[in-house]
Amino acid sequence: MAKTAELPAGLTPAEKRWDFSRDAVTPGRLTAWGAELACASALVAPLADIPWQAGATAGVVCTGAAVLYEKARGSWRRVQVARASSWLATTGWLSYALATRPTLTTMAVGVTVWGAGAAVNIGMDRWGETTREAEQELDRRLAQGERIAQAQQGWAKLLYDICGIEGAVADPIVDRWSSGAGETVKITLPAHMNIDALRGYEAELAGALHLPKGGGVSFSAGGADVPRNVVFIAIMRKNMMAGAIPYPKLTPTSINKPVGFGVVGNGAEAGLNLKDEGFIAIGAQGSGKTALMKTIGLGLVRCIDAIVWDMDTSAKMSAVFINPYLRFGIGVPLIDWPATNEDECRLMVQAARAIIAARKTEYADLLEDEDIDNLPARPEIPAIHIRVDETKSMPDDVLEGIDFIIEEGRSVNVRVSNTGLRATRDYITAAMDELTPGRIGLRTNNASELNMLFPGFGAPDMAIFTDPGTVVYMSATKGPYQPAPAKAYANMAEAFTEGSADHKRMQTLFMDAARELSPIRPELDEVSARAAGLAYGQRWARCIPNLRGDAYGNVGPDRMHESVWELYQSWPTPAPYDVLLGRALDDDGDTITPHGATMPIPRLTEAMLDDDALERAAAQDAAIELAKTKVAPKTNDQLAVELFASLGKPAKPSEVYPLMVKAGYDKSDRTFRDLCAKLGLQDKLLRGDDGTYAAPKSGEVPSGRVPGSEDDPDGRSNGTHG
Repeated sequence: MAKTAELPAGLTPAEKRWDFSRDAVTPGRLTAWGAELACASALVAPLADIPWQAGATAGVVCTGAAVLYEKARGSWRRVQVARASSWLATTGWLSYALATRPTLTTMAVGVTVWGAGAAVNIGMDRWGETTREAEQELDRRLAQGERIAQAQQGWAKLLYDICGIEGAVADPIVDRWSSGAGETVKITLPAHMNIDALRGYEAELAGALHLPKGGGVSFSAGGADVPRNVVFIAIMRKNMMAGAIPYPKLTPTSINKPVGFGVVGNGAEAGLNLKDEGFIAIGAQGSGKTALMKTIGLGLVRCIDAIVWDMDTSAKMSAVFINPYLRFGIGVPLIDWPATNEDECRLMVQAARAIIAARKTEYADLLEDEDIDNLPARPEIPAIHIRVDETKSMPDDVLEGIDFIIEEGRSVNVRVSNTGLRATRDYITAAMDELTPGRIGLRTNNASELNMLFPGFGAPDMAIFTDPGTVVYMSATKGPYQPAPAKAYANMAEAFTEGSADHKRMQTLFMDAARELSPIRPELDEVSARAAGLAYGQRWARCIPNLRGDAYGNVGPDRMHESVWELYQSWPTPAPYDVLLGRALDDDGDTITPHGATMPIPRLTEAMLDDDALERAAAQDAAIELAKTKVAPKTNDQLAVELFASLGKPAKPSEVYPLMVKAGYDKSDRTFRDLCAKLGLQDKLLRGDDGTYAAPKSGEVPSGRVPGSEDDPDGRSNGTHG
């Protein structure tokens, strides 16, 4: 298509100044003023006895030169005639003045003729410039009009040859993308047609426009104010899907804004409004569904007013968000509830149903007071987004529960998104298909899968899926209203050149997310947490063995961070699945009511410490300050023993080492562990079999081992998870 531009709004004369600035003094004016000055000098010429024939000859020569000059400049004929007339008038007076003695009268007439000629020359020079600019603008408009006409004829012929549409008109204004990758063309179809007339012709039009692989054509009907027969054709002339786009900054955001997951061809961010809708993502094995879900998960955990629950029996989708906490003790788990087995998924469905019912009743007054229909998403009442990985792997009762949540959870901000290998009914239920407006298509092995995912829109051109991370997405309620190509952000280091800045950043992306986003993660509101009950309160006591245990759920300290392991050991055994799901019966055949304490993963702030802990913290600070201020500083051995004593319980070196550093001890962690081992051998500390140490009490004989949590009848052990 020929390049076109927007037509000017109108033609206005160029403004000129009546002064002697650089813009006003043109070659034509200099010539006129110089000649007229020479003619004026003829007033005194008779004193030199110059013959009148010489003046007449000079005037004729100047007249010819002026006409030739204007002709060379391309001036109109009227300008040339005016210029010649002014010169001939001056020549006539000059000849008369030279032939006779000038009198006061003839001199006055001469001055008048000279002034009139100068005014005509200057005026014609201005007029000549203006008219020449007008001619040039007219020529430009005519040439542009020819290009526009050619482009419009080209589009009309293209749509007739490819789509069989006769009478289509292309708008002369083309929206060129700031990214330089392509443009959008507005097409007006015959009045009886709409965008449906173009569906299915994306590949043919892309071929006719000679677009490369990875480029393509997509259609959009525009907003509500756009007539039905107007279609916007997005033409991607470069393969924007090649390469990898690193995930942007981990800036906190809100679920009330679209959650971004990639970039479209014009450089804008691709996103879905996940507060008001869920999505279905369909793609073949190896198409990048899990990577896409990690990217969307990053967008969700950046929201200060949303929590994420995962039904992920493979644990691939959730692990990267939880491992920074479980393995390295960083922040808090970014995923609020990871369900990695079928019973855990059942509990999640049960809790979600209870939350929906509770929110509808207990927040009714809030909705009435604020005169709104749907519950707002706020940090104190966070939205709940449930992600289901590989829907087909879920049991039937879980699928029925998911359908209920999709149907009933919209008004109270409980949403569900699903992924699957196919878009058929054995992978996606009817309720999911009918009530989930967001769609994301990845590479499939058959175009029919995308036809089913985007019913009525036609399968996207399969040629665009040339690179990992390429998707096609739409939303039936929020837009884009037709399938649009996009490139998902990459979140893995392997997508970038080793050693590059992006490679280094992606290596620690999820660790950085845990550090930066843990402080903004909201907690489930009290109404919802109470409705979810013990199943929610004890979720981590059940999920940790599923995530970090062996095939039988056995958990050891080598599989998680020391602080998480010690926290886990301090919890009592959670209620079994059978009890929580109402499948366990007592001797009388009645359902056993679950009971027990909730086991939240705490944020490590001083406000959460009990009185004893505060006293121990004060003792630690006192020992540290004393060690700093004492004239004869304590030895490292003495300080270590005092700090172990201040804890009042067995502790691992990793717990005391930060306190030693605070007091000025700058040895490595390994060296401090060796120091503790040495103190244990020197009987300054009691050494336990589980790697803990304790300061002996006054008069206590340092022998035997330190009692561990396995000796507590209410504590956890290394035994099989019950």
